[in-house]
Amino acid sequence: MSDIMKILDDIGAETEDALERFMNDEEMYLKYVRSFPEEHSMPDLVAAVERKDYDAAEKSVHALKGIVNNLGFLPLADAAIDMLEELRDENIEDALEAYEDVKTEYRKFTDAINTWKAE
Repeated sequence: MSDIMKILDDIGAETEDALERFMNDEEMYLKYVRSFPEEHSMPDLVAAVERKDYDAAEKSVHALKGIVNNLGFLPLADAAIDMLEELRDENIEDALEAYEDVKTEYRKFTDAINTWKAE
C-alpha cells in the first residue's frame, strides 16, 4: 500500500474497496487520486452556489459524489450526498449547511493529495 493510500485511509477513505473498482491496479488508482485536485466538479459547485444557481449546483455535487465514491473518499461522498438530497428536496438553507461540510471534507482530501504530490 502506498503512503498516500494510508494517509487517505487515516482521514476516512476506504482505498482498498476503491482499489477493487480499479481492478486492483494501484498505478491506475493513484493516477486518478493524483489528478483529483484538478477535477472540475468542485470548482463548478462553488461557482454555482456563489451565483445561487441551485440546478447547476445539483448537477455539480452529483458529479462530485460519483467521483469521490469511486475513489473511496467516503466522508466527502457522504457530505455530497447530504447536499444533493437537500437540493433535490429544495431545502436550500439545509443544502447550504451541507455545502460547508462538502467544502471541509474536500479540503481534507485535496490538502492530503497536494502534500503527497509535493513530496
